[in-house]
Amino acid sequence: MIGRIYKIAGNDCEVRSGDVVLHCRYRGKLRRERQATGKLAAVGDEVEVTDVEAGEGVIEKVLPRRSKFSRQDAFRPSMEQVIVANLDALIVVQSARDPEFNPIVADKCTVMAAANRLPCVLCVNKIDLGRPDVSAYERAGFTCVRTSALTGEGLDGLRKILQGRTSMFLGPSGVGKTSLLNSIEPGLALKVGDVSRSGEGRHTTSWVELMPAAGGLAADTPGLEFFTLWGVTAENLRDMFLDFVDLADGCRWRNCSHTREDGCAVKDRVAPSRYQSYLDILEDLRDRRDVFGRK
Repeated sequence: MIGRIYKIAGNDCEVRSGDVVLHCRYRGKLRRERQATGKLAAVGDEVEVTDVEAGEGVIEKVLPRRSKFSRQDAFRPSMEQVIVANLDALIVVQSARDPEFNPIVADKCTVMAAANRLPCVLCVNKIDLGRPDVSAYERAGFTCVRTSALTGEGLDGLRKILQGRTSMFLGPSGVGKTSLLNSIEPGLALKVGDVSRSGEGRHTTSWVELMPAAGGLAADTPGLEFFTLWGVTAENLRDMFLDFVDLADGCRWRNCSHTREDGCAVKDRVAPSRYQSYLDILEDLRDRRDVFGRK
């Protein structure tokens, strides 16, 4: 049968096909082949499985992906680790306060969405505590929703975005990703951590799992500190700031880096916070290249 991986814990893959739930392992040959290439299946993958006995099965084949969200492998930095496969949207979650809205973190998330070719929605949570100005993101073409998991404000708008889609929530610890899912689907009863006295969120999600959310599926993820840019280099970063791309046609220089060049059409026309994020991420990418000796 054809099923989809909802959760991976060690060597156990929880595969669902309709109302059937199977705990699966790989066929031996398939596992050896995929381990050798670093291409083991990810949450969200569609797979062919054989039902071995009640509640257990074997993965025979991993089907082609239509999309993916990847990070740098924590133990092998030169290799890609797919976090969630077959996504329809990335929900970038920031909080108004506790912790404070952080433009560079939000911009790093939009870069990751662009690198993975995923539609990106910015969700500002905890608006009962404040209302940061996110008009720069709206002008850049991003859909923005403002929510409060505590009061319920704005949740209907988020539900409409999630309906019928497979989405992934991404953002720092403490911004309320898990609280939002609990508010949308109270039956999930997911564990939520408090924000520490330093204003940093306490990380409670330690794995990735697909869960029902407003007529779609959503993946809650660990805090952003667990994710690193994949497929983004100092040379292509400018293409990952999608609001820069159209403006770049007006640059005097064909390969303008949007940093020190005279006649750059980008520097003076984008939101200052977005431009500063671009410079900060660019500097970090160049530093990493110097340290690791690669792009």
